[in-house]
Formats: sequence, C-alpha cells, structure tokens
Amino acid sequence: MRIYIVGGPGSGKTSLGLSLSRRLGLPLLQLDEIWGPLFARDADGGIAEATREFRKSLVADYVARASWVIEGAEPPFLDAFAEVSDLIVWCDVPFIVAASRMIRRHVIADPRGTNRYPGFRRLYGFLRSVRRRYVGNPGPVDEPWTKWTRARVAAGAERYERKVVRIGIGSASGRST
Repeated sequence: MRIYIVGGPGSGKTSLGLSLSRRLGLPLLQLDEIWGPLFARDADGGIAEATREFRKSLVADYVARASWVIEGAEPPFLDAFAEVSDLIVWCDVPFIVAASRMIRRHVIADPRGTNRYPGFRRLYGFLRSVRRRYVGNPGPVDEPWTKWTRARVAAGAERYERKVVRIGIGSASGRST
C-alpha cells in the first residue's frame, strides 16, 4: 500500500504519518527531514542541478517501491507521488489550529534545545508566511516557505479525488467522490 499524506505546516501530517507507518509496518519518508537537499540553490539563486538530480532519484526510488507512507506537500512531488499512491490523506485544518500546533511545538522544543529554528522572531515570520499560504495569498515564489499553498493542494486533490480522504479538525470528513 502507498499512502501519501499532504497538508500545510501544523496540519498533523507528521503525527499521522508516524502512526500509520508504525501500525501498518510501512516505511516512512518525511519530506521535511530532507528539506535542505530538496531545495538547495545554486550560486545564482536557482534550483541547483544536484538538487534536480536528487529529486529525480528520490521520486524514481519511491515510485518503484510497492509500499510506503510519504508525508509532505512540496509541489515538486505532489503529482509524482499522488499519481502512484493508493490513498491520499489531505490534512486540512484551519490556520488557527495549525498555528496553535506550531507555537506549541516551538515553545516545547526551545527549552529542550531541540528547536531547529530557534527564536520567536523567526517563529513570527514563519507564522506570517504560513498564514498567507493557508488563506490563499502565497507571496513571492522564491521565499523559502512559500512552496506549499492550500490552493495548490486543493487543486491536486481535485485531480485525484477518487483516492483522497480529507481530514479536518480531528475527524475524517469522508472520502471525496
């Protein structure tokens, strides 16, 4: 079985992916964990050739596998993984829910020393960027956090509606038809 989990930051993708991976015994790919190689830039600020090759290799590797759970909604992968998945789970929560989860995660990680992005100024900037993407105003394409937008995921969900389950605040809202 191939399960692709999409949604915005703070939507619950990682928690769901970890849970499904454990329960079903499937390998898990968390795209956020390999963010650097996925979006590395060249000296001119464009996508580096090594990045393009890494992406192609990653997609080819996972498309060839019989089973997996992949979580992450980065546009370079939406169609490639959605096309071959058996099930697409769209974690679609309101921004206020996602923001509260991101703030909680940040506040807990800071004292533990496990926050990869420390500092409340950085958190504020991230929340502003994410809010724009949740409400449909993505901002400049080359900002590092404007890769995902709710509108892009919604458009993708329409293309693959027969295999999409959309989950809202805590309960499945049903398989799209």
